[in-house]
Amino acid sequence: MDAIQLAEYMLKDIRQRKGDLTQRLADGSVGDWNDYRFIVGQIRGMTYSEDLIKSAMKGIELEDG
Repeated sequence: MDAIQLAEYMLKDIRQRKGDLTQRLADGSVGDWNDYRFIVGQIRGMTYSEDLIKSAMKGIELEDG
């Protein structure tokens, strides 16, 4: 598995998990304030990770091109 395939795999997984958590917030199925804060923190962390991976992929694509 090369770097781009790995990054794409990770992005797919991050986006799926982020979507699931976002749906929980939208559905109102969050139990309490602590659960809400935890989910929002998870989403923020995944957004940061997604941005970091996308930035790294741009560097790889430029080197290969």
